Amino acid sequence: MKINLKYSIIILFLSFGSVFSQSITGYVFGDDEGKKQPLDAAVVKWINTTKGTITDEKGKFELALTNITDKRLVVSYAGYKTDTIDATDKQSVEVVMIPNMTTSTINVEDDKKSTHFGNYNAKTEVITSQELVKEACCDLAGCFGRNSSVEVAVTDIITDAKELKILGLEGAYTQLLVDNMPLMSGLNVKYGISSIAGTQIDKITISKGSNSVIQGYESISGIMNVILKDYNNSDRLMVNGFMNSMYEKQFNLNFGNKVSKNWSNILTLQTVQKSNVMDDNGDSFLDNPLITRYVIYNKWNLSDKDNKTEFNIAGRYWNEKRDGGQTNDPSHSGTHTTGHKLYEQNVKINSVEGYSRMSKQFNESSDMKLYLTSSYYDQVSQYGNTGYDAKQTSFSAMGFYEFEIMPRSYLKTGLSYKYQKIDEMIKFNDTTSKTYAGNYIKTEAIPGVFAENSISFLEDKASLMTGIRFDNHNEHGLVVTPRALFRYQPVKTIVFRASVGTGFRTLNLFSEYSNLLASSRNVVISGTLSPEKTLNYGADVLFYFGGADYSGSVNVDFYRTEFSNKIIPDYDSNPREVIFANLNGKAFSNVMQTELSLTVLRNIDVKLAYKFIDLKYDNNGVRYEQPFVSKHRFLSTISYITPNKQWSFSAGLNWFGKQRLPSTASNPVEYQRPTESEPYTLLNAQVNKNFKFFEIYAGVENLLNFKQDNPIIAADDPFGQYFDTSFIWGPTKGREIYAGFRFILGK
Repeated sequence: MKINLKYSIIILFLSFGSVFSQSITGYVFGDDEGKKQPLDAAVVKWINTTKGTITDEKGKFELALTNITDKRLVVSYAGYKTDTIDATDKQSVEVVMIPNMTTSTINVEDDKKSTHFGNYNAKTEVITSQELVKEACCDLAGCFGRNSSVEVAVTDIITDAKELKILGLEGAYTQLLVDNMPLMSGLNVKYGISSIAGTQIDKITISKGSNSVIQGYESISGIMNVILKDYNNSDRLMVNGFMNSMYEKQFNLNFGNKVSKNWSNILTLQTVQKSNVMDDNGDSFLDNPLITRYVIYNKWNLSDKDNKTEFNIAGRYWNEKRDGGQTNDPSHSGTHTTGHKLYEQNVKINSVEGYSRMSKQFNESSDMKLYLTSSYYDQVSQYGNTGYDAKQTSFSAMGFYEFEIMPRSYLKTGLSYKYQKIDEMIKFNDTTSKTYAGNYIKTEAIPGVFAENSISFLEDKASLMTGIRFDNHNEHGLVVTPRALFRYQPVKTIVFRASVGTGFRTLNLFSEYSNLLASSRNVVISGTLSPEKTLNYGADVLFYFGGADYSGSVNVDFYRTEFSNKIIPDYDSNPREVIFANLNGKAFSNVMQTELSLTVLRNIDVKLAYKFIDLKYDNNGVRYEQPFVSKHRFLSTISYITPNKQWSFSAGLNWFGKQRLPSTASNPVEYQRPTESEPYTLLNAQVNKNFKFFEIYAGVENLLNFKQDNPIIAADDPFGQYFDTSFIWGPTKGREIYAGFRFILGK
């Protein structure tokens, strides 16, 4: 039976029966400013033995009692005092660890601040919910103003669509997971990152470069995993209200409930109500769209300790409307305007998503996990004379079995299947020079198989994770994805990492470049577009230091991505069109980042970071710098919390260097733009006041009120041949003041 469990995948996925030895379960939390925060990857061992495990993302662990006579548990986690727990005659325990800021306890790579590095093979930053409250963080796209690894770029002036960029590459190269599952992919990413409320997020993990093969072949620049709150890591009741100086309103409700011994659930509600009509630069176009959004999310969790089974199932409904365009549009003001045709923009979204995850532990060294996701996305939109309607149906399944093949060596092996159908219809409602109208249908059906081995050596100072997967794409045939990640910690305060791996993706042109739908530029597709293929490799070093009243870290990393094929939009050849073609030369990116993080007196946090981005590509024998990318970026943040924890203050400064801009030399003089942007600085600040069950906060974004001048080319002639909304390199909205409150009932 044991042999079959280890070596027969078929029996594994059909069988849930097993013989269990006695065991003890428990949870490990960290005391984070008086709140219990689950500790992911805390080490739990039986004293004076090598038998141990690590906690999962909820802080949960399970250890077998077989042949254990001294029933004391040793619990350790970086930045916390090691604890010893007497588990005699206990079936479960709860451990709350106390922070320790002295040098002697900085023994692995995590000082457990509100943003810290996780204890993984891949370099992984963890942004906790304590960090998210230091800014407005109304949605996922607003969670990275204090982070140097992720850039949030507005890709469409009119709709305010955004993307999350890692390693300087476009957001499409970032694999976005929700609760470890690929719910955000294809069409729903562009607006989907704004549909996840910040109050719903427990933490965000950011892994640069090559990662585990388990999640598929699409991770190129990195993986971002958004862990949503559930009953175990949320307040029983949380109410949040928010309004900014443009009078955009948001309301959030989280309600957690323990239904029975094994069942719990969480219900979250979100609504956003539109702002006032704003046109500060006087170009007759709205500075930001009028957004109305409704989202309801419900997740149920089963934790059956007797059968060593965990199961959760969740569903989400998302409805959104965005109205933009010219400010004298009757749909904005309620009045009728005559005399000329108006440029209108609107997007209507309806989406339903569901996912489920199940895990079962067979014994101390083997378990199985199964993930299922399904979603439907429907978008109806209008950009002036261009209509764009799109539907997407997605389904994915993935399961794997993990077991110990030798001491300190574990193997994961499993199967996956992805199905996604995208149906896009583009039509022009008036005479136009554009030629790309039509029905675009893309169907992907991709079964896959993968294996991944993790091994520790050199007395657990080093670890190596190697993996490979084979996927059979219905149109592009066999896709082979090998990856390797190495981690070495020679002493307690230094960690080295290196990674290498390949990536593969297919383009979703009109959703990834939706700004072109609003522009008068024609879209030209040159030949058949092939999949994009990459090789990514990189390394980083992390150094920890500390003393009685301070602690901190210095991190330096470098990553290079080489493309054997890349679909690059050519804005330069003709300012009235964009040409998409396969790479006919080289394309690569080099990204270097260095960051200093410092905590003083346990209540002052300072961060300084610098990032250098070098993205280049060849086109017709000429090498170009990729446009709309700041080659140099500097970040500085500071936060302070008073000793009684009633007040907290935070501020962040982002400086962006010059960017290359596409040529507009053939346009009339009044519609020409420089070929290089100016550098600019964004400054944000916030103050929080905490009461027992209540918190109020207020802040300002873009305090210096920097705005890109005339971001829309030919705004005075929106139906003319020079109208262009894709020329965006900086903020188009000025200073924004906001205030809000949170009402919280404890855990």
